[in-house]
Order: sequence, then C-alpha cells, then structure tokens
Amino acid sequence: KILAIHFTLWYIHYMKLEHLNPTQLASFLANKTVRYTNTKKESSVTGDRTRTFKINSIDRVGRHAETSEQFITAKVSDVDDSGTEKYRNLYVDSIDVIV
Repeated sequence: KILAIHFTLWYIHYMKLEHLNPTQLASFLANKTVRYTNTKKESSVTGDRTRTFKINSIDRVGRHAETSEQFITAKVSDVDDSGTEKYRNLYVDSIDVIV
C-alpha cells in the first residue's frame, strides 16, 4: 500500500500539472514551494520574471475566460519578499514545483 502511494505521488509530480483535475491540482500544490515564471512582465521584487512562492492554500482553480488558460488563486508566502503573505493568481503552465 505504501509503495502504491509513493508511485502515485511520483506519477503526479512528473505529469503536467495542467492534466490534473481541479481537486487533484489543489491537493498537489498545497504547502508546496514553487518557482513561477511570469510571461507578461518583470517582477519589481526580483528584477526578472521568476518568483518563488510557498503556496499556503488554494482558494480557486479556474480558467481564463478568453484564453482558457488554467490558473489558481492562492494565498502564498512570497519567499522573494521576506515571506510576506499575499494572494496571487498563478497560471498553472508557469509553475514549477520545487518542494
């Protein structure tokens, strides 16, 4: 049974996040530290497009009305900003899980 759980976690980790259903996605990302690449603009905190967030909770999993891109609305601790807690909308295809 433990081996099956480890395999499931490994499988989810290596599959694309976009392929998870909203419940699986929220469960998988909760309490994870992620690297997020903003494709639209540079960060005023880091000076580039890459940010690091610890996802504390996920309030919503949705899709952009025009582009259908999947996103999460999450309460995060902003690692790059001294751990300040804030809410962020993060596009799923721009998330890389670190731990």
